[in-house]
Amino acid sequence: MAVSARTRTLLTWLPATVLVVAIGLVVLATFAVQGSWWAEENPAASTDQKATDGSSMLTDAGFDYVNVEGILRVRIGEGALPAEKLGMAADAEKSAEFRRPVRAVVAGQDDVYVVDDVAALTAVTQDGELASVTVALDGTGTWADAVKRVTALAPTYGWDQAQIDALDEELADFNRDGTGDGFTATVGPSEGGATVTATLYFDRGSGSTPVSLTFEPGN
Repeated sequence: MAVSARTRTLLTWLPATVLVVAIGLVVLATFAVQGSWWAEENPAASTDQKATDGSSMLTDAGFDYVNVEGILRVRIGEGALPAEKLGMAADAEKSAEFRRPVRAVVAGQDDVYVVDDVAALTAVTQDGELASVTVALDGTGTWADAVKRVTALAPTYGWDQAQIDALDEELADFNRDGTGDGFTATVGPSEGGATVTATLYFDRGSGSTPVSLTFEPGN
């Protein structure tokens, strides 16, 4: 079927119209964000974002505030708030991936631990108390990278160097005799106001090895 000159004119005009509409939607969205809580330079936390002791609420709203502020605050063990005061059920698990790497400040009794470049979090409650907090470190590398990372953290957490020295042999045993898609190794736990354990997970297919730190109540 032949296309008339008028039809050709309409078809030529249509993409420009769609572009104008798209630009208009982006402008409207920009104005909406600029006028929202997210765009405030130092937004005040609401009661569903920060607990009464200053800890981060372990909820979607609490993690929203962590994303904006860039700091996760958690107290575990003696002196910590009960699970319900942190927005969790008595026996539950809550995970979050942050929009950008954040700093985690974990208090255990009189000890305070600061962890930079935290990409994700998993919190577990048992019997109404916070039982563990696991933070995943940003920047997954090779097995060798993971071992170097744990080695660098060992003086901070007091891990036994002998455990770290044995990691390569453990991986070699897995590659030679092990089955499955991955190998998990741990270093620790440390002693103190919170016990801290490093976990290295080696993916057999890719060789990538993420590192996470798990904080549990100390003795």
